[in-house]
Amino acid sequence: MAMVRERVYIEAPYTQALPALERRLGLAPGEDRGECVLTLTLPVTEGRELARTVTAATERLAASANYAARFALRWDAGLSSRGIPTPGFTGTLSVSAGEDYDETALELDGGYEPPGGLAGRAFDELIGRPIAHATLTALLGGVGDELRAEHARIEAGKHGG
Repeated sequence: MAMVRERVYIEAPYTQALPALERRLGLAPGEDRGECVLTLTLPVTEGRELARTVTAATERLAASANYAARFALRWDAGLSSRGIPTPGFTGTLSVSAGEDYDETALELDGGYEPPGGLAGRAFDELIGRPIAHATLTALLGGVGDELRAEHARIEAGKHGG
């Protein structure tokens, strides 16, 4: 199994980011399990990307500290409409308060099994791992964009905008 860890920081207070993230992960208030659709994107050239949607199962996990939350995240391996394999993924998505009030950290930590057996593992060693990191960074960036937009909407509402 190949392991990955990616982290991004977003401009949104933890107290706003957490409920927005829970909604994004398909977790209703008071529910511990949900489901969401995530878009995995891979930048291939400037202005162009490959995208694949996956349906992810989510689960609320016990928090490890104050102003921190963790969620299990899993999606199954599959093939795109063009026959391009997408590895399954199992890991955790953590959200925690940043060093400043207006900052929240998102961290995705987990692993995937490269498809295609021995040939797939060799491909992963040479080419696939950077693709996986780029894809997960883009995934976190997309979730971060949604959380920033939610924060901007909340702040605009406070100021009558």
